[in-house]
Amino acid sequence: MEYKRSYTLIFVFFYICEGFSQGIPYLFWPSYLAHLLGGTYDISLWLLVYSIGSIPWSIKAIVGLFSDRWGSKKYGKRFPWIVSFGAYGGVWWILMAFWLPTGSTVYLWFGIYYFMTQLGMAFADSALDGLILDVTPKEKLSRVQGYTWTFMFLGYGIGGMVLGLTFLVFEIVPLLFIITGILVIISSILPYLIKEPPLEKITNKEWGKDLLTVVTKKRNYKVFIYTFLAGIQAVMLLQFFMYQVLINMGVIDVNETILTIIGGGAVELQVYSTFFYLANGVGIVIGSLVSGKFGDVNRKKTVSWIYLIYIPFMLVLVVPFIFLTGQIIPLIFGIMFLIILGAVQNAFVVVNQTIRGDLAKKYYPKLKGTFFALLVSIVNFGQNMGTLIGAWFFALFATFTTSYHLIFFVISAFCSLILGISFLFFRMIPSVDYELSRNIELAETVLE
Repeated sequence: MEYKRSYTLIFVFFYICEGFSQGIPYLFWPSYLAHLLGGTYDISLWLLVYSIGSIPWSIKAIVGLFSDRWGSKKYGKRFPWIVSFGAYGGVWWILMAFWLPTGSTVYLWFGIYYFMTQLGMAFADSALDGLILDVTPKEKLSRVQGYTWTFMFLGYGIGGMVLGLTFLVFEIVPLLFIITGILVIISSILPYLIKEPPLEKITNKEWGKDLLTVVTKKRNYKVFIYTFLAGIQAVMLLQFFMYQVLINMGVIDVNETILTIIGGGAVELQVYSTFFYLANGVGIVIGSLVSGKFGDVNRKKTVSWIYLIYIPFMLVLVVPFIFLTGQIIPLIFGIMFLIILGAVQNAFVVVNQTIRGDLAKKYYPKLKGTFFALLVSIVNFGQNMGTLIGAWFFALFATFTTSYHLIFFVISAFCSLILGISFLFFRMIPSVDYELSRNIELAETVLE
């Protein structure tokens, strides 16, 4: 089946809109909370809201399972799931524009809207992942993953930072929610233009047998553990690093778990956050494109090098900020480190996602959407657990010390340790299960 260039453009547009849907809550809502609540908000309550919104991303394997088993002869196996859940999420974005109370109940309503919008997006994304695996040749998969993840994080940053700041300055934030909802719906309709493979006839016995082996085969647990541990650091490390930079710059102060803006207001906080995420976005583009290119040459070597760079880098993140004071120097170091962090972290994501896609195709050709969605759910569950662990660490250590440097170092060391264990489990997975055939043949030739 021919892979058309337009397919990549459709995937990229979907991921840009997915970036909006994820980035606006995560990057913009904290500043908007501070704006609504008079310049202060509770970090622990916000992390709880974020955890609620992350739940759908931890259970998205449900739709992967359904889209592997049931579809439409007329509309395909994946498209009905993509468009129905995408439209559902888009409608909730539009509803939020018309009803969002202020005061103490705002946390509750943000939690509801976060969960509902992400439920639609996560489930549509799960079916789209299956579609990507269905139509993308193995030798192009890493590059396609690189493009989609690059544009997702661009959408993440542009939606959450640039658009968030613009609409906040002009006090038309509800319009941002309406536009996001419309874009999400459009992006869920466009995959109709992709020609899906014919529906395969799978008996209930075959389907049930394959599904049972997902949880009974020992080989899968190495993949599950490596995947779960690799996800823990992603959100936690970036969020707490940003707090570290802003504290050194004198923009915010953290007393126990309460964040207070001391260097301006919500708009100023959003401006600084925008600079940070634009810097992180530069790194993301570099890391995605480079890792996509190298990942299509040698999967194992590429991901191994990323692990070996990322683990020690986490441990030195805090060091300059122990000695830096003033506003300009911490800002320069913060931007520089965020570029590096974005490049390494997203290179890590792209190549690992490619390997998981390869494993899904290899282990379960008839259930690849289910297995891949399960792995992505495990990554998201790891991120969610990491956020909760970070909140717990923060609340615990804040009762013993007022030194944010110490708290951040403990969090970084924890992330580094967990990532090291993830690397050990990755090395246990046979490279023949995910590596490109030409590299396997070359290795066999060398051994002979």
